[in-house]
Amino acid sequence: MDLLAGAAFSWCVVYVLLAIYFGILAARRPDGGADYATFALTCVFVGVFAFCHGVRYHTTDPMASATWGARAFAIAPLAAATALHTSALYAEVASPFRTRLVTFGYVSAGAASIATVLNLLHRPGQLDPRVLGFGPLRYTHFHFKATPAQPIAFMLLVGLIAAMVYLLVRAYLAGKREALLACLGGFVMLAAVANDVLIALGAHRGLYLSVHGFAAVAFGLSYTLLARHERVSDELTLKGAELRRRARHLRKAYEELRAAQEELVRKEQLALVGELAAVVSHEVRNPLAIITNAVAGLRRGGTSPEDRETLLSILDEETARLNRLVGDLLRYAKPLHVERNKLDIDALLGRATELSRAHAQVQLTMEIGWSSDDTPAVYGDATMLRQVFDNLVQNACQAMSNGGTLTVRARAATEDGVSGVIVEVSDTGEGMDTQVRSRAGTPFFTTRPGGTGLGLAICDRIVTAHGGVLQIKSRSGEGTVVSVFLPSNPTEVEAIRSSHPPSRTSTLPPLSERSES
Repeated sequence: MDLLAGAAFSWCVVYVLLAIYFGILAARRPDGGADYATFALTCVFVGVFAFCHGVRYHTTDPMASATWGARAFAIAPLAAATALHTSALYAEVASPFRTRLVTFGYVSAGAASIATVLNLLHRPGQLDPRVLGFGPLRYTHFHFKATPAQPIAFMLLVGLIAAMVYLLVRAYLAGKREALLACLGGFVMLAAVANDVLIALGAHRGLYLSVHGFAAVAFGLSYTLLARHERVSDELTLKGAELRRRARHLRKAYEELRAAQEELVRKEQLALVGELAAVVSHEVRNPLAIITNAVAGLRRGGTSPEDRETLLSILDEETARLNRLVGDLLRYAKPLHVERNKLDIDALLGRATELSRAHAQVQLTMEIGWSSDDTPAVYGDATMLRQVFDNLVQNACQAMSNGGTLTVRARAATEDGVSGVIVEVSDTGEGMDTQVRSRAGTPFFTTRPGGTGLGLAICDRIVTAHGGVLQIKSRSGEGTVVSVFLPSNPTEVEAIRSSHPPSRTSTLPPLSERSES
């Protein structure tokens, strides 16, 4: 008896150490280590189970021995249920099935333990002594007489152990080779529990082996979990090395891409400078050629006063054209610094529409979508926006050389979730065909004699600098509608910019669909 008690107490110490070790591992795991935590709990229950058997073997009082045996039997189902839970986590069973399986295990184990505590599986006070063992290990075993419900609890315990073995075997067959030792321990435990059930049912008189079978499970699972941890660590190390290698390749590719991008930007800048130089030289050469011819005519003798006045007017006209071209070019190339203040939209549009009075054949219509009491707040640079609306109104009036209706509409609106104001300037002129629309936003392109072709490009830059959007709709023979959206809140400027990225300065996007001065 002392030999059996010593073995049980020794196992108890081993289980306590395993519980502490795996509890520490679970606490150190970033994800909580559910498998380590449940195995630590398994070791606690198995340690209590071994302790109860140690006291049972050590005591000489038959009633106390039977009582400690009943206590050990109350702990055994809980140990089996936590071992099943650990196996389910290790085998990575699908969540719905795992939840049902683990829930059944804990509920049935709890019911068996409660039934034992309530004396529903045995008759307290009625001892059933038996002589067990063989050879020098033969001893008299005392336990309480069983009730008819006790075999059901035995079958339940066997079922929990069998389910645990099934999960471990399935994990091994799925490729987790470190589960082999846990599978062997599970089979040993299953045989030990079957042996104890047969002893309890009086089928034979061997030794109770459950306390040693649990040791096989504990060592098997501990080895399996630690081997899995080492395997995962090795895999993470290999993946980390692969990620570092790929990061080096990506860094190298990024450097090459950045160098290529810088070279491309440099070439684009040179191309833009060349394109600009070609266009400017073309625009400047025509007036210079005309000026040269006019000067040559003035130098010739015998020029009549009428011809002299004509040549002088040509000089004035071409000089003004060059001056206007230089001024527009400077405004186009000048960096924009927007000084945002609260705008009076009504006054801004009112001053812009005054330009239409110089065109007697143009009728003006104003449509304001708010009253004077609820004017939406818009923040921007009044000087810059005045230039935009002046240019749009002037273009609309010049597009109706034979007369028409200029309509200016303003209303509150929302663009891509950003609240603001939309101002539409529409005319009833000839409109633009597809070819003109495709080139209307190109700097220096104009269909009007004397125009520089930079007005609409400047307007688009100003609106974009305010976080707004300029759009033009036009069809040949149906007039043109130019809309300008301005956000109300300066903090929402980036939101509207991300939805409508600014265009390149060399060619504006198709939204700029009309010719300008």
